[in-house]
Amino acid sequence: MRKIAENVFQLEKSTGANGYVVSGDGRTAVIDPGMASGYDRLIVEIRDAERRTGSITDILLTHYDFDHAQVVAQLQRALDVPVWISTADAAILRGDVAPPTLVRRFVNRVARSEYPVGVVEITGTLDIFPGLLAFPAPGHTPGHVAFRWHDVLFTGDAVTVTKQGNMKQFVMRPFISDKPTARTTERLLRERIKADEIEWLCAGHNPPTRWVGGDAEW
Repeated sequence: MRKIAENVFQLEKSTGANGYVVSGDGRTAVIDPGMASGYDRLIVEIRDAERRTGSITDILLTHYDFDHAQVVAQLQRALDVPVWISTADAAILRGDVAPPTLVRRFVNRVARSEYPVGVVEITGTLDIFPGLLAFPAPGHTPGHVAFRWHDVLFTGDAVTVTKQGNMKQFVMRPFISDKPTARTTERLLRERIKADEIEWLCAGHNPPTRWVGGDAEW
């Protein structure tokens, strides 16, 4: 587990998307733990890191995509902790609502994710625990959320983070469910970064990067 900032770590053994761990106020959250194929190495990494991070108390999902969420049901059974996901994405993951595009409906058929128990649905903006804020960042999926921990922003797949420390629209455009909404989210993320004096961007598929900023790259 690699330290990024104070009480913020990147998982090194998860599979699929980047996974992160945040620790503070007696709570520890794992964000986007990845695909089911990475479970065995992931649970060992989490257990081995407990002296640094504390025991995991919460599992957080930025969105329902299998490369972020497929391992969650298995991990939840092992850790017996709540799983946080937005109401809109929970409905898709549960199978109550169809994914919003043809590409996503196809992927959902060939790479399904088991719906976990102990789900807590996120609606709007809320504190997961003191210092860790969840807020809407839709577009990539209908209920995509981002998380902020002090000066660290976890963007999931709401945007792509560039090597230069900027952001642009997610590189795999067919997987953006609503492009106009995604552009609005990018603008709002830029505003939040400035207002909250964000230093680190932790994205789903790019290395953690210090924020430099610049003009929107649409």
